[in-house]
Amino acid sequence: SEMIFTARRPSPTGKSKIDPDDGEYLEDLFISYYKNGGWPQALDMGDPINTDENDATAGISADGQTLYIYRGNNGGDLYETHLKGINWTKPEQMSNKINTSYHETTVSLGPDEKVLYFVSSRPGGFGDRDIYKTVLDAKGKWGDAQNLGAVINTQYGEEGVSIQADGKTLYFSSEGHNTMGGYDIFKSVYDNGHWSIPENLGYPVNTPEDDVFFCIS
Repeated sequence: SEMIFTARRPSPTGKSKIDPDDGEYLEDLFISYYKNGGWPQALDMGDPINTDENDATAGISADGQTLYIYRGNNGGDLYETHLKGINWTKPEQMSNKINTSYHETTVSLGPDEKVLYFVSSRPGGFGDRDIYKTVLDAKGKWGDAQNLGAVINTQYGEEGVSIQADGKTLYFSSEGHNTMGGYDIFKSVYDNGHWSIPENLGYPVNTPEDDVFFCIS
C-alpha cells in the first residue's frame, strides 16, 4: 500500500543540493501511497528523514515499521528510523559493529529480527564490497560482523542484499560469479549450514547493464 524509494530530483523542502561531482541533485527519500488503483505523486519524506546531504533507502523491515537509510557521511553509513503512529523517528546511526569509516550501503533484516545482513567495503573481505551478517545477542546488541564467505562474495563488488521471509533465501547483486554484464541479481539458499552456489536469475531480470536492488513482496 505504500512505496519508499530514492530519487535525485528537486525537493519541495528546499534542501535540494547539487552534487559538484556530476551536476545532479543529491539523493532524497520519497514516498507514495497506493490509492484507487494507482500511485499518486510521490512526496518528499522531509524532516527528519532527509537532510542536505545524500539520503537513500537502504532497506525496510517486513512489518514496515523500521526503515533503514544510507547517508553519505563517514564514508557512507547506515541509519535506522521507526514508525511511531504516522511519524518517523529521528534516524539514528546503527551500531559500530555495522558501520565503519568505510562504505556501508544496503541492509536487510531477517524474519526473526535477530539476524541482519548488510553490505560493507571494510578491509578483510574478498573484494570491493562484501555481504556480512550480524546476530543479535542476549542483551539485544548486534554482534561482530561475519563475512558470508567465498561462496557468496567475490573479488568484485556485491550489493543490494535482501533476505526473504523464510530466513534462508538470499537475493543479492554481484559483479562476480557468472554475470551477463555489470551487476546481475543472484539467488542463494542456506541449507545444512551452507549457502548454495549463487544462481543467476537470467533474462529478462538481468541484462548486459547493471541490475541491482532486487525487491520482492
